[in-house]
Amino acid sequence: MKSKENRQKKGLPGILLAAFAAAAITYVLLLNVEKNALSAYEKADCWVLTETLEKGTEITQENLGRIFSRVQIDLQRIPQEAVTDPAVLLNSQAAISIPQGSIATGAMFVPSAEERASLEKPVIAGCKAEDLYQLVSGTLRSGDRIHIYTVDEELGDTYLIWDNVMVYQTFDSAGNMIQPQDTVSAAARINVLLEEGNAELFYRELYRGSLRVVKVWE
Repeated sequence: MKSKENRQKKGLPGILLAAFAAAAITYVLLLNVEKNALSAYEKADCWVLTETLEKGTEITQENLGRIFSRVQIDLQRIPQEAVTDPAVLLNSQAAISIPQGSIATGAMFVPSAEERASLEKPVIAGCKAEDLYQLVSGTLRSGDRIHIYTVDEELGDTYLIWDNVMVYQTFDSAGNMIQPQDTVSAAARINVLLEEGNAELFYRELYRGSLRVVKVWE
């Protein structure tokens, strides 16, 4: 009889420990459920259109404050490419008709007609920092102008291919768009505005690793 009682007493700490572990696991699970439930209601700022924009509407300093309004909505509803500062859209125009209340994203806008005036068939070409000689140490921002050169390493010669190329967008290493006023983030990738007929040469020279960039100082 005593032997059975002793076994029961010896097993009691194990039972208590298992019960404690189960309670701890249940507590952690409940915390995660609560956290997930709260995250569904987490709010964040974003910019929405206060009016419907017709295709081709240009974004200027004069209409910027009227067209965009900052609101708070559920974080889960905000797209990753949402514009965090409408100032980045200056000198661009609506690429499509955009309904009132839409969350502003970079894909909704293209360079303005003025920016494209010198190009017959403008296209947006992209490249990574390692492809274009470190992109001026990551300092480029949308709206900057660059000169693009090609280097002939065998002859030791450098030739200017395109001058005053507009940097359309810049992105950090995580793929987030960098705002023009951000002086800290390093640009890991950029989109530039080129003539359609130059795109093939641009990517061919990128593949060769011969392109170099200088930033136009203004």
